[in-house]
Amino acid sequence: MPPVWLQRLFAAVYVLFCMMLGMVLLTTPWRTDWFDTGWILQYPTAQAILQHGFVRGAISGLGLVDIFFGVMEAVNYHDRR
Repeated sequence: MPPVWLQRLFAAVYVLFCMMLGMVLLTTPWRTDWFDTGWILQYPTAQAILQHGFVRGAISGLGLVDIFFGVMEAVNYHDRR
C-alpha cells in the first residue's frame, strides 16, 4: 500500500489532469481557428467530418464526462489505509 501522501498527490494530479483535459475537449471544437493549421489540412475528408456539429458536440460531451470524473474523484476521495 503506498503512503498516504502519495495517494493524495496522485488524486490531486488526477483531478487536475481530468479538469484540464475536459476544458480543452469542451472548448477546442468550437474555436474558429481549429483547422487553420496543422496536420488535419492534409486530409480534407477528415476535416469535413470533424467540422460537423454532431462530432463537435460529441467531443465536447467527452470533455464534460472528463470534468465529471475529476469532480467525482475530488468529492469521493478517501485515504486507503
